[in-house]
Amino acid sequence: MITPAEIRKKALKLWDNQAFLRARMKGEPFFPLFIPFHKVGAREALEDFASVREWLRILRDGSKERKGFGYSVEFNEVNHRQLGTQAFPSRIVIESPEDFLRLIGKTQDYERFKELVELILSGQPALEPWLERHPASVLEHRPEWAQLLKVCLFFQQNPRPGRYVRELDIPGVDTKFIEQHKSIISSLLDLVLPPEAMDAGVSGSSGHGFERRYGLRYDEPLIRFRLLDEALMDAMRLTDISTPLSRFRELSLPCERIFITENKINGLSFPPVKNSIIIFGLGYGIQSLQNIEWLENKKIHYWGDLDTHGFAMLSQLRSYYPRTESFLMDRETLLAFRKLWGTEPTDKRCIAELPNLNDEERQLYEELRDNVVGENVRLEQERIGFQCLCERLRE
Repeated sequence: MITPAEIRKKALKLWDNQAFLRARMKGEPFFPLFIPFHKVGAREALEDFASVREWLRILRDGSKERKGFGYSVEFNEVNHRQLGTQAFPSRIVIESPEDFLRLIGKTQDYERFKELVELILSGQPALEPWLERHPASVLEHRPEWAQLLKVCLFFQQNPRPGRYVRELDIPGVDTKFIEQHKSIISSLLDLVLPPEAMDAGVSGSSGHGFERRYGLRYDEPLIRFRLLDEALMDAMRLTDISTPLSRFRELSLPCERIFITENKINGLSFPPVKNSIIIFGLGYGIQSLQNIEWLENKKIHYWGDLDTHGFAMLSQLRSYYPRTESFLMDRETLLAFRKLWGTEPTDKRCIAELPNLNDEERQLYEELRDNVVGENVRLEQERIGFQCLCERLRE
């Protein structure tokens, strides 16, 4: 037997799950709203008539009939052989928005909601679909809407501003506000900005996704490289260079050959090579090197650890630059330094099929992956003797 508190709880759920607010935003009918409940039958009334009578009294006392708002109870009369004519509830109905809101105590919240919707749509009518999908967010962000709308307007007037968030000068909006509200700002900008003001290839917030999508500057990863030819050193007057990725893309260095190695010390100690540079210290950030136009016509050599992940990164790099050659990642090198083998952590091993290896590389990778040469064998690149490196370069 349903109670007034349970009726209110059922109604409140329709506020919490946004069903009521979505219907109001879309202009869809929501009332009369019928509340489901267990109906009392003649047998139940006969067996516990006192409890049923008390329930009917409580139900009536909590209804619109007595309180002036809330739910109404509709009755059916039943002729009972022992009890005579009795009226039992057949439907519980909430007839209007006013009854609904007063019952759940949300009248003021709904008034605020309507005011905010009017404010938002008067400034940014393109946000109406967003409001229909996320009406609860209107109230959730009630203190921030004035600032959120100013941010939207700024990006409309200054598409892809090419500045750090810290540099944005928006009256009444400190840049810390933008940093703290990137998620909702992003969902709003996607609706109010034209396609050309956004990078459609960037989604999500990882990897400075917000900044990249809307044309802001950010703390880019640095690409570190050394010039291995004295002629290049004389031209640039530098030897060991770190530069933001965007600047590296624009360099177009006058070299023929590029070595890439994970290990920092190997990069620093790499011997001179004519018309060459070495990029180092990328580790798992090798994806930073994709889509760099001036690298496409260079001879690229990748030197990674002789383990499953070393070959995974070789395959990844070769997917960007198909002519990439491996360097010191062969069976001869692995066996020559058997005494210096280490162990690759089990949870870090690659077990996938690698599509961009040649036949010799694939065979060695599979033997390492399947523990044919030993258990989780790993030869770290820095364990390879310097003399071996120099001899291989002469070759």
